[in-house]
Amino acid sequence: MTKEFEVTVENIKNSAIYENKQHWEERGLNQSDAEVVHILRTSTNDFLDRLDTIVNTNTTKKSKLTAIQDIVDNLPWDDLDTEEKEFLSEVIAPAIEAAGFDPWSMI
Repeated sequence: MTKEFEVTVENIKNSAIYENKQHWEERGLNQSDAEVVHILRTSTNDFLDRLDTIVNTNTTKKSKLTAIQDIVDNLPWDDLDTEEKEFLSEVIAPAIEAAGFDPWSMI
């Protein structure tokens, strides 16, 4: 695992990206309700923990890619509207990229 990956994951976990109303307004959106913000935060942190585990396994890049695709597919996409899905995608993309994969091929 690279230092860049570690820093990227920690920065996302420690950000108040969903909790800070300003980040929603910058996207031209009204902040989603607290329940959705909670879903976004917990699913993001869970995703990052799982991504960290995958990155640190001693397996092939192809098997890591498959495992990452699985956790992306299992995010709560059905619980989110289009803007929330885009927001979640943009928040987790840098961590996938820092892990050495193309996030936009799987999100």
